[in-house]
Amino acid sequence: MKKPVSRRDFVRTSALAAATLPALLRAEPGDPSAAPATVVTGALPMGWIGGVEFSRLMLGGNLISGHAHARDLRYVSTLMRRYNTEAKIAETLQTAEAHGINVINTWVMDDNSHILNHWKRGGKMKWIAQIRLDSNGGYSQIHRAVDEGAVGVHITGDNAEGLLAQGRFEKVGETVHLIKSLKRVAGVAAHDFGVVVECERRKFDVDFYQSTFHTHDYFTAPRTEETAAVGQNDNYWCRDPQTVVEFMAKVKKPWIAFKILAAGALPPRTAFPHAINNGADFILVGMFDWQIEENAKLAKRIIDATSRSSSLRTRPWYGIAT
Repeated sequence: MKKPVSRRDFVRTSALAAATLPALLRAEPGDPSAAPATVVTGALPMGWIGGVEFSRLMLGGNLISGHAHARDLRYVSTLMRRYNTEAKIAETLQTAEAHGINVINTWVMDDNSHILNHWKRGGKMKWIAQIRLDSNGGYSQIHRAVDEGAVGVHITGDNAEGLLAQGRFEKVGETVHLIKSLKRVAGVAAHDFGVVVECERRKFDVDFYQSTFHTHDYFTAPRTEETAAVGQNDNYWCRDPQTVVEFMAKVKKPWIAFKILAAGALPPRTAFPHAINNGADFILVGMFDWQIEENAKLAKRIIDATSRSSSLRTRPWYGIAT
């Protein structure tokens, strides 16, 4: 018969267990003992954009900042922020880096102290910063991104789309030129694929495009009568995926596909191969800490499979070191 555990034994055992917990799980944000975990060897294939090496699976920042794209579920953004405490964000960055993800993408005006703290603890995660132009057309967000350590900068899709609609698209080219003059990787993002088409037409010297891309196999995908790039309930971002595939097949620049999960409406096991087989060179995915290991393994399997003669990929890989 199993001997009952006394209160004294329980307290002593619990104290011993607490004392032997991994330092990573007990460390407070900013604690030097919270050093990044050892990188898993060969975890992810890498690619190059503008002379900088990035993992082909990139970490999106929306789940950390609470930009949920949760349609009419009003509580989700708050839930994300409550879950992603400072300690949890630190753990997320460390876990991502341990599985070979070496870059995160966030808006420069969000609270990015977690990235700075990660660097202070010895982390090597690179940062691509999203920026918008000032209300007067100025570039303060670009300079802030550079000052805070971003290796890459791109104008947001909504900002670029607004400039296209206003007939001021030359500002996008000026933005790219400024970013490159500051020795940073320069990109343009788009929900409305017309932004990419116009950049190519004007021959802007971008280092990469970041375009939404996913199937319409989810409940809140656009209906026939819905023609905008983003739905009225913030519920779709890739109006015509086939047009994206056909046009990008002719574009000889690295392509980062984002919103590939349609904000969680599509599973990675179908969304990852759809994006990669149809030509994306990098996939940008928001992930909670508990999703990272599985997603990294999945991305590696799919990317490795494209090297086979039977690969379904529709476009050459861009970002290969020369």
